[in-house]
Amino acid sequence: MSTPTLERRPTHKAFPLLRSEISRISHRRLFRVLSVIFLLGIVLVSGIAFLAHHEAPEASDQELSFVLKKEVQRWERCVDQLPSDLTAEEYCGPEPTIDTVDPYTFREDTRYKAYEDLPFGLLATILVAAAVSFVIGASSGGAEWSSRSMTLQLLFEPRRLRLLTVKWLGLVTATSALAAVAMLLTVGLGAATASLRGTWDSRYTPQEIYVIRDALWSSLTSMGLRGVALTVIAATFGYAIAMLVRNTGAALGAAFVYFALVEIGVRVVLFKYGSEPFMLTTNSATAIIPGGVDIPGAELPSGGNENVHVSNLRAMVTLLVYAVILSIPAAWSFTRRDVS
Repeated sequence: MSTPTLERRPTHKAFPLLRSEISRISHRRLFRVLSVIFLLGIVLVSGIAFLAHHEAPEASDQELSFVLKKEVQRWERCVDQLPSDLTAEEYCGPEPTIDTVDPYTFREDTRYKAYEDLPFGLLATILVAAAVSFVIGASSGGAEWSSRSMTLQLLFEPRRLRLLTVKWLGLVTATSALAAVAMLLTVGLGAATASLRGTWDSRYTPQEIYVIRDALWSSLTSMGLRGVALTVIAATFGYAIAMLVRNTGAALGAAFVYFALVEIGVRVVLFKYGSEPFMLTTNSATAIIPGGVDIPGAELPSGGNENVHVSNLRAMVTLLVYAVILSIPAAWSFTRRDVS
């Protein structure tokens, strides 16, 4: 008589749990309501932009010739002061021609400028997506404690760290998908507005985002990828706070206290010591703006503040460090504290 052998049940099948977690988050009423409001808001703002912009009459040939003459005179005066170690193009820029003259110098240019408006529209969408992701993350974590569903889930997956990881992956997958749809909608509607009611002329690139002049679409793509990373970090912040305090309202209240009081207080008290490059809101915007931003640092003995260039990479690393610092105690709390 042979003794039956027990087969070990597989313990690596995390995908069904992840799939159910994504389904749970995407079917929550708050997620759907915020998603609809967010996407409808993008459509509404894009529609207003479409109606507010229209083709404007260009300057006449006589007016363009007058402007060109003034630009050439300015360029020649600059060349007269040319340092010996620089060329005219390096110091004063290329010599003005009729093609470089702004045809809307004498009248308001009411067109939608793709190189100016698309990046700013995408930046605004990303920041709103990050705020929405934070709220969804806080609500997702807090609701499980208030409904006591966390205890039930631990019956099916008692390994707490594994369960927490799967739940976090489900959260960031859902919020990243929402952010990606919102960004594609923003860029698509903006591109349509630029084609029908605006211009794709790269001369209208703002100086603060001059880096996109020669690479608009690659810059927008990299902004979108960094935007997805920012939404992941924002959702992680919300979820980690909710796991610590075990309440959605307390998590949102903590965020309000930080943004309304703590950051303002730190700016007032520690601004002269160079605290601005480490602020959460400052790094959130700087992580997305192409090329980074020059931010006031510590005060100089001679007066004023030194400029600190915060690159996209530095800002993103700073946010990641903050997220890790907040997530470690949240994970420790979940694995050690009683869940009842």
